[in-house]
Amino acid sequence: MIFEFTWTIPIIGVIHVLAIAWFAGTVIVPDKQLRRWRLIGLAILLVTGALLFWSQPTRVYNSLFFRIKMGLLLLLVASPKFPRIVTLTLWIAVIVAARGIAYL
Repeated sequence: MIFEFTWTIPIIGVIHVLAIAWFAGTVIVPDKQLRRWRLIGLAILLVTGALLFWSQPTRVYNSLFFRIKMGLLLLLVASPKFPRIVTLTLWIAVIVAARGIAYL
């Protein structure tokens, strides 16, 4: 199984964090030409996030921070017309919640 290797989860975690930076950079810069790059970053985020969830599904699912993060993500997806500062604040909250999953 993929998660039996010592470095698998840390490597996936690093890729996930880099994808956050990638995606956030394309969200902050209001350039429609970055749409493709934004979608690539989002795809990497979704894949690596799913893999991180799959590595410890019970622990992650039972985490209050996971539930907060998912609620914030649903809010972002359900209302994509927020002002840029609100969107940025919500993404920062998602990242903070994600750190809570990892460490608490």
